[in-house]
Amino acid sequence: MKPEITIIITNWNGSKLLKECLPTVLEAVKFDHHHLYEVMVIDDCSTDNSLEVLAEGFPEVRVEKTPRNLGFQEANNYAVKLVESEIVMPMNNDIKLDPKALYYLAKHFNNKDIFAVSGKIFAFDRTTFLYGNRGGYFQKGHFHLYEKPPEDNSQTLFACGGAFMVNRQKYLKLGGFDSMYHPLYYEEIDLSYRALKRGWKIYYEPKSIVYHKVQATITKQEKHRQISLISARNNYLFVWKNILDRSMTLTFIFYIPLFLLRDLFLFKSRFWIAFYMALKRLPKALKGRSFERSDVIYSDREILSRINANSPYSH
Repeated sequence: MKPEITIIITNWNGSKLLKECLPTVLEAVKFDHHHLYEVMVIDDCSTDNSLEVLAEGFPEVRVEKTPRNLGFQEANNYAVKLVESEIVMPMNNDIKLDPKALYYLAKHFNNKDIFAVSGKIFAFDRTTFLYGNRGGYFQKGHFHLYEKPPEDNSQTLFACGGAFMVNRQKYLKLGGFDSMYHPLYYEEIDLSYRALKRGWKIYYEPKSIVYHKVQATITKQEKHRQISLISARNNYLFVWKNILDRSMTLTFIFYIPLFLLRDLFLFKSRFWIAFYMALKRLPKALKGRSFERSDVIYSDREILSRINANSPYSH
């Protein structure tokens, strides 16, 4: 029988993480006996013993390999095209699932307008709350994110990356994760924001609990300062691609040079470097912006107003 839901775990040199985390995924699959699941690991050209660990320890897991090292975004996109399930769940290899996590996510997909749903995320100590329901607002040329209360089940701005369920056809219609943000950060924010502007729903389900070993993989690939620069770069790229409101765009054009001048006088280099890094990818951002202009239903103000309805950022 064709699976209804495929869990897609992206792996790069994560054999130890697979041994630690995969058993919790398989346990959660068994708990949700209402749906037929497939668990897939998409291996992004690992050079460790990941494939041997999977073959010997997890024969029930489907294993696929990328033709070359693609990075998180493109490896996910490659994998989504290999499956036939109506729902997919892109997952990091450093995620553990509570036994009931999948059950509470999957039950939302009775709604035809749903795009994605994600849950409450804790650190591996199972007590430190990391993130869940996010909001966002645009101010002085920058896009800012904030955390809503952990039990707030109002509309969320984006399905948190690492462990969320998403409608496969809608995911593919949007082109999946945008590799413009390679190697990390903002791909799930970009995807979700674009979905919201097309009228699709994104839910936060606080009863679905997962545990994330924060930066277990990415710190091997990028040094901490480089990660900080990439995050700032991707904020610029997100705004250039997705903020279509005329007054917001003019605000960006006005404030960004002022902030760069301020940092110059303060001998701060982070945003100068990030801005230069973003400029290299400006053509991709503008191409995406052109595509968005032709395909959105709701404006930036409408979406942000809805997301921030009960927050201090509602005005």
